[in-house]
This record gives sequence, structure tokens and C-alpha cells, in this order.
Amino acid sequence: MRPFATLTLFCSLLLSVLAGAALAADNLPAPGQTLSTLSLKAPAFGQDAKELGVAGKKTFRLQDLKTKVIVLEVIGVYCNECAKQVRAFNTLYARLARRMQSGEVLMFALAAGGNDLEVESLRKTAIYKYPVVADETYKNHKLLHEPKTPFTMLVTPAGKVLYTHLGIDDDIEGLLARIKEALK
Repeated sequence: MRPFATLTLFCSLLLSVLAGAALAADNLPAPGQTLSTLSLKAPAFGQDAKELGVAGKKTFRLQDLKTKVIVLEVIGVYCNECAKQVRAFNTLYARLARRMQSGEVLMFALAAGGNDLEVESLRKTAIYKYPVVADETYKNHKLLHEPKTPFTMLVTPAGKVLYTHLGIDDDIEGLLARIKEALK
């Protein structure tokens, strides 16, 4: 193949990949939209199910959560970017403690592709201070249009999307302000 033809083919393939990535990002949940009904596996680790109010259940939906706002973080168990974000989100979780106790806010991570053993390992090593829900078959990840991780959302129990952020979201003060605004 001639060098120019090879370059042209390479550029065409690159543009196709980039266009596909842009289209995928356009399909991600966005503020104002309503999520498809997620059927989530109740956490198997310790107090997580109790904290979310789903103890004794095998599965739950966002609609089952007794709260006003949900901080939902989509993670990968082996995601380096998620590991970079977790420290800030552990701080967020600690700062939300009073609001969680009063039932205003709940926070959990959805481990896309993660099984119960992997989630338990994350929780036992205290990497994640907040509940983590396994999504071993990627079922819910697919319903969210397969976002890259980490992907952060503020949603209502009815599934209304209030805020989204793709990638590391270390603006905890900004996120706290959005949560307070959503609670008004």
C-alpha cells in the first residue's frame, strides 16, 4: 500500500473511533433526563444494605430508596482514575453524614463489572468508605449507556438526573453546593 493511502486509511479509522466516542458521550445520562429503571443487586457487604435501607432484599431500585437525592458514582473495580477520585469522595461521604442520617441524601458506588468478592475487598480494605453495589454483568452500566469510569451523577429516587460528571470530579465544594441546591 502506498504511504499516502496508508495515512488516509489511518486518519479515516481514527476519525471513526473519535466520532463513535463522541456519540457515546452524547448518549450518557444528562441533567433533566430520567434514567431507565435500574434493578440493582443489594450489597452483600456488612452494613451497606442497611445503610441504603435495602437490608433483607435481593435487589432494589432507586425508587426504593428513602431519600431526596442520591449521589451515584459509577466505578470500575480496577479503574485507576476511580482510585484517584476515591479519596475526595470519601471526604464527600464524611461531609454528608448528617444529611444521610436525616434521610436527605444517600451515596453509593455502582461497580460496573464488579462481583461481590471484588466489592467486599474494596470495602474491607477501606478504600471505599461508602456503600458499593456490584454490577457483575454490566446490566445497569449498559442502561446508563456504558459511561467510562468514574462517572458521577446526582439523581432523585424517581430517576431524574440533576447533575453528571464524566472523569475525576474532585470539586467536592461544588458538588456539595449542587446537593444543597437540590435539597431546597
